[in-house]
Amino acid sequence: MSDGFPDLPQAPPIDGGPRPPAAAYERFTRQAVLYLPVVRRGELLGHLWAAESNPKAAGFIRRIAAQAAGAEAADVWGRRLDDAHGRGVAAPDAIRRWAGAAEDPVGGAIPADAREHRAANLAALHELTNPGAPVTPGPLVQDGLYPDGTPADRSQDWGPLVSVRPPSYAQRTTGPVLFFPVTRDGAVLGYVWASLPEDGPQEGPQEGAGEAASYLRRTAAGRDGEIAAGLWEARLAHAFGEGVPAAEAVRRMRGTPEDRLAGGIAADAQEGRASTLDELDRLARA
Repeated sequence: MSDGFPDLPQAPPIDGGPRPPAAAYERFTRQAVLYLPVVRRGELLGHLWAAESNPKAAGFIRRIAAQAAGAEAADVWGRRLDDAHGRGVAAPDAIRRWAGAAEDPVGGAIPADAREHRAANLAALHELTNPGAPVTPGPLVQDGLYPDGTPADRSQDWGPLVSVRPPSYAQRTTGPVLFFPVTRDGAVLGYVWASLPEDGPQEGPQEGAGEAASYLRRTAAGRDGEIAAGLWEARLAHAFGEGVPAAEAVRRMRGTPEDRLAGGIAADAQEGRASTLDELDRLARA
């Protein structure tokens, strides 16, 4: 006995380890849906639906007003759909095959004379079944697609992958700059720099409200210098978002501990000055 509770035997191990969930129809879709009513003793229990053109999506929407009867019917139709999926039946056929079948004492039935209807989407069918009730939006990926239509499966052509620079300071300036060397294990990877307050007009888009700051890799550092850029640019973007002036943002970085990829700036690092960004660029290429 421990902590006042009797010692219990350990649970027996599960043969074969954890089991993946059983395959089933997808219970969400962004497509139009086909649906049929399910009734029991004349009362509507809910609607059985299937995606119009996704043969892998089908489900049952219970009618909340039917209370426990609707919930019990949902269990019955869930099992029936799982069985149909296991047999490889396409979703629309899985719901149509039950039209006119004998009424189940719990799950009800689809009347033989019931007409198949179409709803613009699952949300519309939810509103028809349960007016005013909140609707669960479902997972991000439905019908194998993201909301913008991008396939979840990259083999179906995502197109070129691109990165977008977050809002930050301008990356060019015509005036003098201050800078600090970024080092790792004593080697210089690059330089973090900022325009000085007395700078003149900037070149290109004025992202930084007239101020510029960025990271400049050292050519001799090779790939290591390139990899370090990401974290320093992210730090600058964060400072920009907080409204910190460019020069102050860079000066605050002095004393940044070394990161195993991005390096750091020594606490005793001397603030360097260059008359132009081109001068600093020549230093980085040396």
